[in-house]
Amino acid sequence: MNMTEEKKQGTYFMLSTETKEKIKVAANENHMSQANAIALMVDAYFENREEEHILLKNTISNLLDEKLAFMKDEMNRIQVATNVIDRDTKIILEFMNHYYLVNKFKNLITTEEFKTNGMDQAEQLVQKRIHKQRKKKLDYERQIELKKQKHSESQE
Repeated sequence: MNMTEEKKQGTYFMLSTETKEKIKVAANENHMSQANAIALMVDAYFENREEEHILLKNTISNLLDEKLAFMKDEMNRIQVATNVIDRDTKIILEFMNHYYLVNKFKNLITTEEFKTNGMDQAEQLVQKRIHKQRKKKLDYERQIELKKQKHSESQE
């Protein structure tokens, strides 16, 4: 049904002078009655509302995709690091097993029983490396955050 075929009912609204003028202008521009102009504007409002809803959904979807891409990249980096660590650990286990068999050791002396100076040095070295890597990562994250802030400020 179009506007001329629909059964119309009278309704009384209190409108500002400015709104009344806008209705008159819309009616004159479209060569129709003020009632049909109001109906046209209401229809346009609902069409735009649906388009805005779709636009909002698309915007949110794009933002999520952008953030998830970063997370996916980070997860890939973690997976690569985990694979390298896993491989290196298995290699070390094979070497240790070989060493243990060749030397025909009967018992294993753990670090809880006896810790050598070499073990202390190795622990300190590993802690320094971990600390250095953590510091590099934090510096890198700060640089990225500063770039994002500068980018957002320049867009404003």
